[in-house]
Amino acid sequence: MWHEAADALGQVDPETEELTVDQRLKYAEVKALLSIGQELSRIHEEGINPKFTSI
Repeated sequence: MWHEAADALGQVDPETEELTVDQRLKYAEVKALLSIGQELSRIHEEGINPKFTSI
């Protein structure tokens, strides 16, 4: 599902397309949510700080 959303966002260029303010805000919101989801997925797979070593 994430890939589908990312692919759909990739088809839109908010800089060149005529988007309303609401559409631009929603575009930014979805990108932010995908970014957060990606980070949470990485934390789930690798842990919070996988490169941490105690001395």
